[in-house]
Amino acid sequence: MKGHIKMKKIIKYRYAAALVVMLLTLASCNKYLDINPRGTQVLTTTKDYDQWLNSTEVETCEPSDLNDFGDNRDYLLGNFTLPPLPGAPRAYLWYDQFDPNISSTPLIWNQHYATIYYFNTVIQHVDKAIGDTQKKASLKAEALIGRALEYLYLVNEYGKQYNPQTAATDLAVPFVESNDLTTPVPQRSTVQQIYDHILADINAAIPNLPADNSTNRFRGDVAAAYSLLARTYLLMGNYTLAGTNAQAAITNATTNAMIDLNQGITAVNFPFVLTRKDAIYARTYTGSNVINPQQSFLQSMDPNDIRLTMWYFNYTGKPVTAARLSYLRDNGNVINNWGTSVQEMRLILAEVAARNNKLDEAAFQLDIVRRCRIKSANYTIYTTNDQAAMFQAVIKERSFEMPFNGTRWFDMRRLNAEGKMPTVYRIDPTQLTTNAIATLAPNSPRYTLQIPIQIMYYHPDWKQNP
Repeated sequence: MKGHIKMKKIIKYRYAAALVVMLLTLASCNKYLDINPRGTQVLTTTKDYDQWLNSTEVETCEPSDLNDFGDNRDYLLGNFTLPPLPGAPRAYLWYDQFDPNISSTPLIWNQHYATIYYFNTVIQHVDKAIGDTQKKASLKAEALIGRALEYLYLVNEYGKQYNPQTAATDLAVPFVESNDLTTPVPQRSTVQQIYDHILADINAAIPNLPADNSTNRFRGDVAAAYSLLARTYLLMGNYTLAGTNAQAAITNATTNAMIDLNQGITAVNFPFVLTRKDAIYARTYTGSNVINPQQSFLQSMDPNDIRLTMWYFNYTGKPVTAARLSYLRDNGNVINNWGTSVQEMRLILAEVAARNNKLDEAAFQLDIVRRCRIKSANYTIYTTNDQAAMFQAVIKERSFEMPFNGTRWFDMRRLNAEGKMPTVYRIDPTQLTTNAIATLAPNSPRYTLQIPIQIMYYHPDWKQNP
């Protein structure tokens, strides 16, 4: 089914793909963000722009490299050497730079800005398209929330964790609004400025967004906008507004129920994210999402958790020796949604309640998620009178439900800022020992990524992150 859908997209949007291929010949003209230049204008009607937003480059855009930083993963045995090779192995050990080759394409950075190019094309030019005025406004609104999501990733990768006392001076990334490469490159914005842009884009979009994206979860709607606001405010530490918008996302979602894994769902017949009812705003990854989860991470889950056998290959519950486990990539269906979901909103509500010591409400929201994941015959509701224990239960459930879609790294960053992250160790995967070959200490500068040297080469005036 997934292949059929992708083939239809390839045929339907082949003109856009052909344009990108043609423009790649001009890529040497672009040295500031390593994104595709604008090239020839081919988008003339609202239908053209509508198809542009359906491109696989927009839907499949989030960098799977984010998974390399998390405390819940191991590394593929046989694909690791010391010193580590450029790319993912260096990212796994939190190197300052993931690829020292100045001519390489910068990991993570490039993928976000390439996607922002697509959204900026719509935002800048759709008003001049031939077609209905209301449709133009709707398409621009979708592009605004799409751009907001990409900048939410960027500010939480290359800027410090949001702190209202320092956000106005902490540097983040340049906020690029144009897709015209003759436009001067902006300087790095501050963390506060990027968040202000994100919130402004989402709020400006809401009045013109469609009410229902159930036929294509990759496209934005009102619930998607509220879900992005919820995630944004959570990462900003504004828990009141995070909860308010999480509830608004659930209320406005046309299908706001989770998929119950007790109902005969398997990895093979798991619904495709395009129309999945629990996806509020869908995204998938670019690169490889075949992950080796740490044994300690899997063993921290309830043995009756259905996700253990559905989402992970070869899980037996026993320690491994030479063999390593692989995270289930998709097996024909994209299980791992990198966008927002009903369960994420429920867990935001649970966290907000736990932080406010409303433990019954936290338990209620947590129960909605866990009941759909634990075998019914063995299920018990989690309750506690201990606020700290409830908070930890919610954070753990976030790691179980959203293990390898980038959010764990962002949770680690915000927990670290609260003094709640222990030292993270990397073990040499070729030795099967407990010898640490790298550590990520609390308050390490590595919780903020350095600007890639491929970008700094063309901007020596930019201040590099420590």
